[in-house]
Amino acid sequence: MHRKPAGTVLGAALGLALAFPTLAQTAPAPTPEWTGSGEFGLTSASGNTRSQNLNAQLKAGLNDGNWHHNATVFWLRNRGETKPGNGVTPGNQEMRDTANRYGLGLSSAYDLSARSYLVGGVRYDHDNFATYLWRGVASVGYGYRWFDDARMRLLTEIGPGFRRSHDKKTGKVENEAIGRGFADFSYRLTDNTKLLDSVLVESGRLGTFVQNDLGVQVAMSQRLALKLGYQVRYNSKVDPGFKKTDTVTMLNLVYAVE
Repeated sequence: MHRKPAGTVLGAALGLALAFPTLAQTAPAPTPEWTGSGEFGLTSASGNTRSQNLNAQLKAGLNDGNWHHNATVFWLRNRGETKPGNGVTPGNQEMRDTANRYGLGLSSAYDLSARSYLVGGVRYDHDNFATYLWRGVASVGYGYRWFDDARMRLLTEIGPGFRRSHDKKTGKVENEAIGRGFADFSYRLTDNTKLLDSVLVESGRLGTFVQNDLGVQVAMSQRLALKLGYQVRYNSKVDPGFKKTDTVTMLNLVYAVE
């Protein structure tokens, strides 16, 4: 029987040992991807009446493998001239705040599969012209991506949560368990025009809150776009003198980083 020289066998074994880490190495981990966008809108009117409206929103996202993190900050302020009457004369009108709202949201999602995921998040909302001065919400849930391609995107989330609300009238902070539902939809109408719509529902013992954001976004370049938005906010329980529904129409300049 022919025997291989010991040096040949030893060299082959040594080469295999050195090559094994490379052969066993799995595919490299995907590089984390950052996304972000900023929206800004300002309107001003003068003449017989005066008004000023300012709204801004910043969004940031980080996709790192199976993890997806998102953050949102927004601010809305409106100032309008008081109408004559109730002691206000035509020459004595004042500019007063008629809306002042700001807040932030943070969320993290973990993919269970290509379509389903678990999500947890917190949300804070401050409104000087609502029954509740501020509200804080923490929630967890299950999400599912029904469609997610270049043409159309639709995802839904549902789960339990916990809400703290500061009642402006009583000054008390009230706690409650809630149910949360969320849906996010986008559809590309043309190469540069996109329809956007999102719905948030939070319901508990102290009432139901619904917010719907509908918009049409037209890209002017790879980074810049114009967006016409219409927001509806509904609270089922409000104090006397407050309306249950608030609406805001916005025309914003959007700068996106992807």
